[in-house]
Amino acid sequence: MREIDIILLFALINLVIYFSYSNISKFINIYDIPNVRKIHKTKTPLIGGVIFLLNILFFYFFFNFNFFRNLILNDPLLSNTNFVLLFFALVSIFTLGIVDDKFDINPNLKLFLLSIIIFVFLYFDNSIIITELRFSFLNDNIHIGKYSYFFSILCFLLFINACNMFDGINLQSSSYFLIYVLTLSILTNQNILFFIIIISLINICILNYKEKIFMGDSGIYLFSFILGYLIIKTYNYEILKNADLIFIIMMVPGIDMLRLFIIRILNKKNPFRPDMLHIHHLLVKKYKYKVSIIFLNLIILIPIISMYLKINSLFIILTYAISYLILMRFLKKDL
Repeated sequence: MREIDIILLFALINLVIYFSYSNISKFINIYDIPNVRKIHKTKTPLIGGVIFLLNILFFYFFFNFNFFRNLILNDPLLSNTNFVLLFFALVSIFTLGIVDDKFDINPNLKLFLLSIIIFVFLYFDNSIIITELRFSFLNDNIHIGKYSYFFSILCFLLFINACNMFDGINLQSSSYFLIYVLTLSILTNQNILFFIIIISLINICILNYKEKIFMGDSGIYLFSFILGYLIIKTYNYEILKNADLIFIIMMVPGIDMLRLFIIRILNKKNPFRPDMLHIHHLLVKKYKYKVSIIFLNLIILIPIISMYLKINSLFIILTYAISYLILMRFLKKDL
């Protein structure tokens, strides 16, 4: 099976999903109900994770029936992937997310369960363990040694939680994930699984923009886990050479999460409890939705474009951090 055939096949699958989203929503029967903290006004189905899981199920089915196994064997990133283990990890992550969407699990319990799932996955797949950090601006690598397991689990947890906190208005998280996977695909020259993720994200972005669906925790957990998995794998296989490039791709939700954690801890609140201080809340209070989402995408794209232009990564990170602090001060003014 050729790459173009795979793209067309999954485009067709997602076209069917697109026109069936209403039936899928009724079957899942999990909705985001508006309240004083929510921006939207009508109850909206939380099926972003369901749509992506359907794509993963089809991927796993076609892979097991040798539809594109030969293409994967020629791919340095995917040829050594244990797809059975990855599939069960994704199903576990999805299950936790969909239960959280339905019953709103206690944040501490949710963090514990996420840690267990990730620990078990890393225990059986050592290719995702981060053992050293390579920075373009340092001569020597930083070896993590006996803390590798803990550090790897921490990286997954931080990214998943950062993405969860970054999900607030239509297209915010879905467009971030789309930019992320497109960037990773271009940098690594990878295909197949990247194509499937991109096609499913385009489907979700269209439905999300039309206010038909939300990502939900199941969608955020799934996408952040699989993208974290892929970026660590490309890093460990030295397809991506330096950790600072990865940080640039991931830093927008990460820095906003750090700000929220600091504010909540200073106010003696649980850092995982939601509030109205997220960057999207501040933007929407000052500007309309379209201006806010354009602005959010710009602050994601500008550091990545700078990276493509081969601007020093340390300069990009420091400039972004300073600009972010100035932005927060401006957004909070007069509110």
